[in-house]
Amino acid sequence: MVRAEFDFWVGIVMDKFYDGLQNKQFIGSKCSKCQRVFLPPRNRCGDCFAKAEEFVELPENGVLKNFTVSNYNVTERRARKAKEPIMVGLIQIDGADTGIIAPIINISPDSLKEGMKVKVVWAKNVKGHPNDIAGFEPVGGG
Repeated sequence: MVRAEFDFWVGIVMDKFYDGLQNKQFIGSKCSKCQRVFLPPRNRCGDCFAKAEEFVELPENGVLKNFTVSNYNVTERRARKAKEPIMVGLIQIDGADTGIIAPIINISPDSLKEGMKVKVVWAKNVKGHPNDIAGFEPVGGG
């Protein structure tokens, strides 16, 4: 048996993003020409193609731009009926021009509204991984 162990590098831009998650903060990148802010960060602007090499720290609050509610839990292998509705939203963090997709928690599906203010809930043990974001909950409770 041959065992091949390896590590990979996601690049300086995403490495900075994951370092931010490990420190419970959002790090975006800013376009040098049009000043758009990207979260997750990227190295080039999709609009003007200029470099986006300036890193900016962003707050933990944002706006729910869109969402979906499912009664099924979907994995790589199958879909199964969920015990409780699963809510996933597109969140635009304050100060960013793009959004991230994350679970919506601590609210009933009937109370979800586009445009509502939300804040991040961090996982108990952060590791510099997208799962460090446990989800987003309404600002002021649901």
